[in-house]
Amino acid sequence: MTLLRRRYLDYLILRNLSPATIRSYVGCVAIFARHFGRSPEHLGADDVRRFLLHIRTVEHKSASLQKMHLAALRHLYTHVLGRPEVTAGIPHPKTSPRVPDLPIPDELRAVFACARTPTHRAGFVTLFGTGVRVSELVSLQFGDIDAAAGLVHVRRGKGNRPRRVMLSRWLLRELREFWLLTRHPGPWLFPGSVPGRPLSVRSLQRGLHLAAADAGIARTLTPHVLRHAFATGLLDSGVELPTIQQLLGHADLGTTAVYLHVSTARVRETRSPLDALFE
Repeated sequence: MTLLRRRYLDYLILRNLSPATIRSYVGCVAIFARHFGRSPEHLGADDVRRFLLHIRTVEHKSASLQKMHLAALRHLYTHVLGRPEVTAGIPHPKTSPRVPDLPIPDELRAVFACARTPTHRAGFVTLFGTGVRVSELVSLQFGDIDAAAGLVHVRRGKGNRPRRVMLSRWLLRELREFWLLTRHPGPWLFPGSVPGRPLSVRSLQRGLHLAAADAGIARTLTPHVLRHAFATGLLDSGVELPTIQQLLGHADLGTTAVYLHVSTARVRETRSPLDALFE
């Protein structure tokens, strides 16, 4: 490991970023260095612009990936190399919110029924029943389930922000049946194939893909789509955006507002001013 990589890694750890974010940022800087065949210490603002243009126009990377590369380089040059001017004048790529194709209730029930393992089924139901991120789901432990209070404690949320979400009676029954079936010792709520380790994100993602295929569902289903379905269901039932923001663990209400574009029920119920004009 080079000295610069070590310094950058130490900085990201001290910033208390998540392991996934650290891996992504370190990987972005490594791609940047390989692109020029030189250390970032010997590269400057023109090189950063050329690199970002390359991944946009030649590699056709998405706007979100472009933003991640820029964020990684901005952290490096501003806080590790002490050269904030290198990235100061580079604009953030404009992104558009993507509206997912949400499953209908019959499709959700079919997916749950087609789960190939009890662990996957319980995981799918928990994703939809709580709206947690898949990374948060696999970090849940027995002690995070508060049956008496009807709460799930998400202690390892994004940005290390803990929060609490509802524990529905149906989900509690599902989790109890799952434990009676598996009798696993914990501490992880969803154990993986390796003893003492939690279920992996990749395993749950693949399990959901297979369950959707077995259920004959053509639309793409991911753990994040189940999170979207949870949030949209809350909005359709009348829950206000600030409450949904808290349940999802969003730092910015603007992030939660994307569900206004997803909720067809809200669109149907909104009264057109044309009606008022002719009444």
